[in-house]
Amino acid sequence: MEKKGIIIVLLALVLAVAGRAQDIALAADERIEFVIEGRASDGADSIIFQERPYTDRKMYPVHKGRFRIVVHQPLHKFIQIEDGKGGWMVLIVDNQPNHVTVDFRTNTVVEGSLLNKRFRRYQLARDSIESELQLHEEDADRTVSDSLEGRLEELLWKAIAENLDNVIPVYYLSLIGRFCMISPEQLSECMKEEYAFVHHPDMECVWRYYRAMQKRLPGQDYHDIELPDTTGSLHCLSEYVGHGHYVLLDFWASWCAPCVGSMPMMKKLYDTYAGRGLQIIGISFDRTREAWLSAIRRLDLPWIHLSDVKGWESIASEIYGVNAIPEIVLIDPDGKIIATGLREQELEAKLDEIFNGR
Repeated sequence: MEKKGIIIVLLALVLAVAGRAQDIALAADERIEFVIEGRASDGADSIIFQERPYTDRKMYPVHKGRFRIVVHQPLHKFIQIEDGKGGWMVLIVDNQPNHVTVDFRTNTVVEGSLLNKRFRRYQLARDSIESELQLHEEDADRTVSDSLEGRLEELLWKAIAENLDNVIPVYYLSLIGRFCMISPEQLSECMKEEYAFVHHPDMECVWRYYRAMQKRLPGQDYHDIELPDTTGSLHCLSEYVGHGHYVLLDFWASWCAPCVGSMPMMKKLYDTYAGRGLQIIGISFDRTREAWLSAIRRLDLPWIHLSDVKGWESIASEIYGVNAIPEIVLIDPDGKIIATGLREQELEAKLDEIFNGR
């Protein structure tokens, strides 16, 4: 193909991508009439309507088991309806067509756009797994629960990965917060300018997280920061990093339940590897010294602790781009970041690989 022809083709592709992005970026300004009708659950007398993220609840009457709702909403907005009798679903404001018929007795989309029908199938699959999980949440043996949680993780990622050409990923990445639960590699796979959904107004929080994440991606040098320890003495990370051992930065806070819940595992790792070349440094986003120090004592955390007790305004949050906790940054003996965002089992496996060669 001649050079001129190649340029024309590339220009056409850029314009096509820009056009799709603009369609979604303008969703906040373009409102359409959207009609929801159908059957309520037995005994329901009203339908509750909310936008996602949640806004004020609006009530619509049910007459002889049926209802009809007409709203004016931005195109591609996510909305939630429920009938107070166990029936609920999230829908996408779509114009292909601009109405949907649902049946709360089966929680299904009977008629509507292909997009809404597809979205509903993912929701039903998720509901099914979560219902099974509830039956096993008190089991002492975690075998079944762990298997179900694995299936749920796979399903949620599938719902994102299979729909990069529409707005469904916005719901999973942004509105239910999966953006901070998937790996950096998975998030990078999603956040590409050519995907129209990334320009949706509700993706702003995901973009903030993604841009911040670039500051701690594996392969780059660690970032030195200076913070007070539990006695108020200032210390730089360079005192610990680059001296022949691995350094694990654990970003946490006393008010963060998942952080506190991970501490038994962290203590186990510390006991196993501290004598073999692993140093853990806890960096807290607490806002008071009292809460921070009390948690360290209560949880009996034996490693180094640093914090400027400024919460999310901490210099650590800015320098490492951490705006969701718990967060892990693992640094090698040469000062290179080698892993980030590792969950409990992933972190255990990574350290086992480093120290045991497995």
